[in-house]
Amino acid sequence: MNRYLRHLALCCLCGLSLALFLSGCATHLQKKETFLAQAGFRAVKPQTPAQIAHFQSLPPGHIRHEEKNGQTLYMLADPSKNLLLVGGEAEYAQYQEILYAKEVEPGKKTDKITKGIANIWDQGWGSVLGSMVPQ
Repeated sequence: MNRYLRHLALCCLCGLSLALFLSGCATHLQKKETFLAQAGFRAVKPQTPAQIAHFQSLPPGHIRHEEKNGQTLYMLADPSKNLLLVGGEAEYAQYQEILYAKEVEPGKKTDKITKGIANIWDQGWGSVLGSMVPQ
């Protein structure tokens, strides 16, 4: 009986972990779609058999680029919504700027704060606080 309960608890834990992982993936895709829309990507529903076949060949949630009529197109397929987000080079450049501003810049601000704390520590607070720690 005890072994059965451990097995049941392990199965529940695995199920919960999988659910959390999948919800994180969905959130990441939603964030990516929001940034692409802000950058000017257009939402297109595949309608013809050729469009549907091409849509189904794209990896879901990944931005792909293709050359078409001498123009570079960037696409993201979302099968759950049956949508293809499409943009050109200008929209993709705008997407990269948005991504940098929202994802990378906040990390840099954290680095500045961390460096500021390190500077305060180096300016003597380390020796004061260090002397308070029992040895």
